[in-house]
Amino acid sequence: MRRLFPIIVLLVGHAAWALELPAEPLLNLKSEEFRQRESAQADLLVWARAHPEPAMDALFRHSREAADPEVRERCLAVLRALVNDEYLTEGEGYIGIRMQDEFANVPGDPKPRSVIRVIQVIAESAAQHAGLQPNDLIAGLADQVWHEGAVSRLFSEKIRQLKPRTKVKLQVLRDGKLQAIEVTLGRRPFIADLMLPDERAVDPESAERAARDAYFRRWLERKKSPK
Repeated sequence: MRRLFPIIVLLVGHAAWALELPAEPLLNLKSEEFRQRESAQADLLVWARAHPEPAMDALFRHSREAADPEVRERCLAVLRALVNDEYLTEGEGYIGIRMQDEFANVPGDPKPRSVIRVIQVIAESAAQHAGLQPNDLIAGLADQVWHEGAVSRLFSEKIRQLKPRTKVKLQVLRDGKLQAIEVTLGRRPFIADLMLPDERAVDPESAERAARDAYFRRWLERKKSPK
């Protein structure tokens, strides 16, 4: 279990408090031992995630002003992790499936339903983490069900209107049995909106990494040049 460090605060002017980084891990970032530097960085990240907004200010300041280049580099790495946490909570919701429209009989419903067949579950997506499987039939979203027309577009639009990390309950028909599966939405990745004739032309991991890097650069630019 990671140790918790006391929060050290300084009075700025007479109106606001500025959070300072905990002294012990900050000191250990300069250790001659690599393992101790790595452990100090991990401890600092745990501490920073407990109060991310003021921690970002302190980390940004140390990443630019610390005398030791090792401290600057590691504070920047922790700051990047916090900004990435922020990135994952913004944007549109995303499940991570490929789907097609069908009709199916659902136990307990006298009328056939419009359902969505899961054709593919994207690796490391919200769908995979929730346990969705290829050939599952999504027969409802929360208490909403459909009896007419194709619904995959409507389903996708409703998911995109939600924020990442929102929990949604799906009615899923699997092996003839209806069950509820809760999915914690991810953030819609950049590549999901690219219309490519050949999906192999773009590496999804590289595209997502580039999007996160661009988000971090924009964050830094805003921080360097506040309006």
